[in-house]
Amino acid sequence: MATTGLWPIKGSLKTVIDYADNPDKTTLEKYVDSDLYAALRYTENDNKTDQKIFVTGINCSKYAAYEQMMATKRRFGKLGGNVCYHGYQSFKAGEVSPELCHQIGVETARRMWGDQYEVIVTSHLNTENLHNHFVLNSLSFKTGKKYSNKISEHIRLREVSDEICREHHLSVLENAPFYSGDKAAYWPHREGKLTRRDLVKADAQRALDVSLNYPQFFMNLRRLGYEIDERRLSVKAPDWERNIRLSGVGLTREVIEASFQQHRISDTWYVFYRAHIIPEPKQKPLEAILKEMEQDLYRGRSGVEVALISVFLILAMLLQAAIENARYTPLSPTMRLEMQYVKQYVADHRFLKDNNIQTTDELKNRILQTQAEIQKQEAERQHIRNQIRRAEPGAKAALKEEAKAVTKKLNPLRGQLKNFQRILDKSDYVYTMLETERRLERQIGRNRNYER
Repeated sequence: MATTGLWPIKGSLKTVIDYADNPDKTTLEKYVDSDLYAALRYTENDNKTDQKIFVTGINCSKYAAYEQMMATKRRFGKLGGNVCYHGYQSFKAGEVSPELCHQIGVETARRMWGDQYEVIVTSHLNTENLHNHFVLNSLSFKTGKKYSNKISEHIRLREVSDEICREHHLSVLENAPFYSGDKAAYWPHREGKLTRRDLVKADAQRALDVSLNYPQFFMNLRRLGYEIDERRLSVKAPDWERNIRLSGVGLTREVIEASFQQHRISDTWYVFYRAHIIPEPKQKPLEAILKEMEQDLYRGRSGVEVALISVFLILAMLLQAAIENARYTPLSPTMRLEMQYVKQYVADHRFLKDNNIQTTDELKNRILQTQAEIQKQEAERQHIRNQIRRAEPGAKAALKEEAKAVTKKLNPLRGQLKNFQRILDKSDYVYTMLETERRLERQIGRNRNYER
């Protein structure tokens, strides 16, 4: 029985290859001749090409995988984004020998990616559960296209692994669901985050728990900030493009009506209702924050731009207030969903402040300046590397140190650029969220015609 996994890597390709291709894990003394083990350790420590066992390169040499994968990226001019994918295939303790573990790993990689991608397969023998690691180049050496990291590929990896295990008469988990939830929620759930559907499910259940009939149920949903299609039993936040059907989150008409009936005959429901009633919104925390800061979001969207740094500060303050005081819960479902990212918004505001960026235009200018500086430093490093190729042996060490010094300058610049671009990409979304929340707050007191 083998379990599998695959995830993207955005950092250093060499770091991942070095981890997977670690002689301490791919060669253990108890599995190889002691002299061979000593030789492998010696050649590794001496920075020479070692006689690697349980390491196989597919469409690339196991001795020069990094160089060949980077050559593919340079050939197609695609050096950014995910640098590779790191996968694993782990076996039940005692079920496979090191040789069979590696054989299955190589065959799995060949069937999965052998016609398009460069892959390194290594077998780690340092735990009771022998396991394989896959380092997959994110770029096809044939087409130059990026690997499509879809959930279907994760499912296929498990299916291919199971198929090969059966061929070798090993156990597999029959009919085990890969993932029981919504496919779009796979990555957020892996990171411990909530999706829109998660929020709708929780809010709809909260509204249902304090409702005796449909009018009361719909009233409670509106108080939670939703627009409702009563005929289709679907809801949406004001800034969402599509409705979400309640049946899609487990609340069918049958479930809802059974809940109403249960509440009517319950002796304790009214006690619960009084303790958990969803009140009509009265608090206006965003209005209070804007008044305190003397800001006007609508003015910013119609001509005079509100400072971007102020927008991120306002959002962080609102979300923090909501976390600390339940009375200040945002009206918009979208805003409530963003409460899980409050630390990121606080960090974004601090980042803008530390870099003395006030407006969107200033942010765009800093992006251009940083890109230009990165290009300058990269050109300087390439010039040094060209010198290294022609230099005398005695001068190479000093030139390599110069190249390393330039790399140390490049890394923080690239990190800054990534943050600058991410905040710029998110800026319109942040403005829209705050405007929606402002509009909902201004409606307080106007819409008192809920059906009761």
